[in-house]
Amino acid sequence: MRQRTINQGWRFRKDSESEAISVTLPHDAMILEAQDPALENGAATGFYPGGRYEYRKTLHFTADETAGTVIAEFEGVYMNARVFLNGEELGGHIYGYTDFYVNLTGKVLAGENELLVVADNFTTPNSRWYSGSGIYRSVHLWTGGKDCILPDGIRVKTISADPTVIEVTTEVTGGDESRVDVEILKDGQTVASGEGRSCRISIPDAQLWSAEKPELYTVRATLRNLERGDVLDTAQIRTGFRMISWNGGEGLLINGKSVKLRGGCIHHDHGILGAASNDESEYRRVKRLKEFGYNAIRYSHNPAGKNFLRACDELGMYVIDEAFDQWKVPQTAHDYSTVFDQEWQGDIRALTRKDYSHPCVIMYGIGNEITDTGLSFGGQIAAAIHGFIKSLDDSRPTMIAFNSMLCMIAHMKEEQQKAGKDSGRQATSQDANEMVTLLAKIKSMITPENLLAIIGPSAEAVDIVGLNYGTDLLEGLHAIHPDWTLLNSETFPSKIGENWETVQRLPYVAGDFHWTAWDYLGEAGVGLPTYGTEQAPFSKGYPCRLASCGAFDLNGFPETAAWYNAILWGAKQGPYIAVRPLNHAGEPYTLGRWRLTDSVPCWTWPGTEGKTAEIEICAAGESTELFLNETSLGRKPLESCIARFSAPYQPGTLRAVSYDADGRKIAEQELMTANTTTAVLHVLPEEKNVRPGGLLYVPVCLQDAQGNLMFTERRDVHVSISGAGELIALGSADPESTGRFDQDHAWIWHGQVLAVVRAGENPGTIAICASTEGLPDAEETVEVKTTV
Repeated sequence: MRQRTINQGWRFRKDSESEAISVTLPHDAMILEAQDPALENGAATGFYPGGRYEYRKTLHFTADETAGTVIAEFEGVYMNARVFLNGEELGGHIYGYTDFYVNLTGKVLAGENELLVVADNFTTPNSRWYSGSGIYRSVHLWTGGKDCILPDGIRVKTISADPTVIEVTTEVTGGDESRVDVEILKDGQTVASGEGRSCRISIPDAQLWSAEKPELYTVRATLRNLERGDVLDTAQIRTGFRMISWNGGEGLLINGKSVKLRGGCIHHDHGILGAASNDESEYRRVKRLKEFGYNAIRYSHNPAGKNFLRACDELGMYVIDEAFDQWKVPQTAHDYSTVFDQEWQGDIRALTRKDYSHPCVIMYGIGNEITDTGLSFGGQIAAAIHGFIKSLDDSRPTMIAFNSMLCMIAHMKEEQQKAGKDSGRQATSQDANEMVTLLAKIKSMITPENLLAIIGPSAEAVDIVGLNYGTDLLEGLHAIHPDWTLLNSETFPSKIGENWETVQRLPYVAGDFHWTAWDYLGEAGVGLPTYGTEQAPFSKGYPCRLASCGAFDLNGFPETAAWYNAILWGAKQGPYIAVRPLNHAGEPYTLGRWRLTDSVPCWTWPGTEGKTAEIEICAAGESTELFLNETSLGRKPLESCIARFSAPYQPGTLRAVSYDADGRKIAEQELMTANTTTAVLHVLPEEKNVRPGGLLYVPVCLQDAQGNLMFTERRDVHVSISGAGELIALGSADPESTGRFDQDHAWIWHGQVLAVVRAGENPGTIAICASTEGLPDAEETVEVKTTV
């Protein structure tokens, strides 16, 4: 079938009363809503409300197309989508995170047709995080003859790695009057072939896919008339060949080699763009995480989009694709639990169909911190989901991410209810503050034996047992079940050093995924440093709208945690210098459990001269020496790649030198006080060229003449675009910023803001101009080219 993406030319409006505006998909309607400080569940969603939204588009069909097969594909609509063609409702979808298809065959007319999509996210709360609203992923139109290869109709499974044998299954319409020919191509050259709707093909001298060497092949299927041999349809996909295995002795193996997953969890939103999932956004995130040593991402806690998986296939990133954040027991009042019984099989089918041929997907997460797993019926559900997945795709392991505290609370409440001592309300993740308060008491009750008595049926139902915040349970569980493969499925970033040591030491532990790799909207302030007190609630009030717990900040710039992780994993050597905020020197404070440190790469703290600076050095090697204005502050051993110093603050230069075990210098780095009298704006596009219709990321930085960021200076920056592009988002990574991200000005935070520009559909030049009061304007140009 012929696929055409239909993201342009949509008319959008909220409800049925507002005036329609022109939008380009992917589009997030929630990010355009006014924040509401009094919103129920407000901290969870960043104080953004939901709503009901309409999207309309005019489609044109030829007479030949109307006589054939026509299918509309929606990669993601949040949520309760209803799809109409020319006023007739033809399909829809409830879950906001799985892709779905609507068959328009026989319903389209020659000439103009109106496609209407209604997204209903009005009934809230239905999410524990920022969900976004509307058509936030791409939409495609598939057209073909009566006999054709269906969308996602080519499925590739690796049967063996040495020798490499694959199984290719092709799903087609029509009867037995056609045949399927399959070609396997590498770099444009055919290397193997086969015949049949399901066939096994040997690949000579195959180059196997892994995160380290993401080798991709093209699999092309041709549908031919059985008698005449003429071509009825063709389709092709890019995929890689690799084998996954797992056991209690070696952990996780890719192509027969043990792999340790250096992972982080991420949510699906893209910061100032909201939930809109553009190709460039997904590629940029994966690329940056890869550069800092990540080889795995746990997509939390819902299925990933196709463009994210394509980026991971191409760049080399292992993925845990997660199905659900709740089963039958709710986490919020109107979440997926209300439709779980009727919808879960359809959504699992959509998940496996989407993921089947993506080599990057190495594991299906069937549930995150599921309350049901602490209850008497949880094991039955786990076994049902696992079994259904295996009937659709037996090539990957399944995993549940257990939260031992939540399971213990659920079990205790169920026991109290049986004894008539409880009101019957089930535990949910809304009990987060209760969990934090009762942490010490509950934790003392959690032993491997006690935990298995509760979650045993659910754990035995899946292939890999994931533990959220349960590193201390790994060895005990292994002693009881030495055949199990275990996983640190979610961990505190403050413990990443000791967690990684544990993962490396224990062969049966597949890896570690800290929370979180990239900051996100919603779950407001769970990692926000709090000063003036050593106690702080789990979430923070308005105007905080970000979680503030990412190794990378909301705009994708690495924080100290990202550098530390990269150095710990051997991806970078450092040294990296960071300083705790001197404007809070001497104050009591708390970072909570979801932040490694509040230190920042800044040695510019006007008005704090003489205050004690707490300095952190992250580096590879055995020791590091710190100099302040060329006076040595001593040499200290690096413990788990970090050393800490203190000194009275004075402007100038910090210089860190790292040394190996023999005292030889490995590397050095400087951190200088910025000269505020030479401040200048810089427009720094991340790419020199952009494709028509594509996105361009443009940091705007405030620096001195030597390039040092003005970390502590606040300025209102205006950005204007002229030529072949438009500004679609502008904002900083400040967790407590206010205002919309679709305006043309924003306050600089930590020395920078980020602009996102959409290129026009035709070649040309984009001029990006940034201005702020009292400084010269800054401008750069970028070319829009059909080939970039």
